[in-house]
Amino acid sequence: MLSSGVQIERQELRAFLAVVEHGGFRRAAERLHLSQSAVSQAVANLETKLDVQLLVRRGRPQMTEAGKRVLAYAQTVTHEETAALADLQRIRRGGLSTLSLAVNSAVHRLYARELLLDFCERNPLTRLKLSVAPSRELIYGVDDERWELAFGPFQHRMPGHFQTRPLFTERRLLVVHERFPRVAELLADPERVLPQTTLLTSYLDDASQRPGPDQRLRNQFREVWEVGSLDLRLALAEAGKGVMYLSDRVLANLSGYRTIDGLETSAFEREVGLYHKKHRALSEGAKRFLAICAARF
Repeated sequence: MLSSGVQIERQELRAFLAVVEHGGFRRAAERLHLSQSAVSQAVANLETKLDVQLLVRRGRPQMTEAGKRVLAYAQTVTHEETAALADLQRIRRGGLSTLSLAVNSAVHRLYARELLLDFCERNPLTRLKLSVAPSRELIYGVDDERWELAFGPFQHRMPGHFQTRPLFTERRLLVVHERFPRVAELLADPERVLPQTTLLTSYLDDASQRPGPDQRLRNQFREVWEVGSLDLRLALAEAGKGVMYLSDRVLANLSGYRTIDGLETSAFEREVGLYHKKHRALSEGAKRFLAICAARF
């Protein structure tokens, strides 16, 4: 009946459903804020299109068997429309959206708590998916769409299909804790001692993948320990197990660390901010998080 090319208008279904639910054309007209003749015409048009009688019009309208089938269809259509409109309203308020976000360890330590509490307070219906990952891994994760949005330092060569939104600049400083066994020697002659020292870092590309800056760092130290957790790297450094790079913003809140100066690799600046794929439409959650970060920084 409904697959023969007949075009059923929603207002016709609404009129028919209202007549059945409210027990007559007059009450249906009041409910729909239409004239009684308009409701009657809409139901008559529906019967003409379907070439079948839907209502027996004697006293209170009674449904025919065909009417019962159309009623089920009308209820389904109306329910889906109501649900879709409710979903759209929740989406406008931030509901039924997911903020899929990854941050590096420094951003996580310094800003994630404040930003995410603010975000959740403003968007209580938005689902949250948060990961903490090494800075280089953020690039790969956004590229293969594990995460929609990343907050961390920009690499020297960001992919051309990424949209970047700088928020602040940080200095990455090579540091050693005062408990390091050879701290005086290291600070006095880093070029001699560093090749006998372990670098504690979150992640370095293999030389075969990225033979530039990361390989030069590998060659500067005896070995590299890759430890994803910033807290664990700090614990290892404080136990004298190696040296590490720290954001100047993180270092400002720590004690016992000394900067290793005088080397080409002693310090470097990086822009830090948010990035995502250019041609991927951002979710409402991502848009709202971007706005919060823009206001904060």
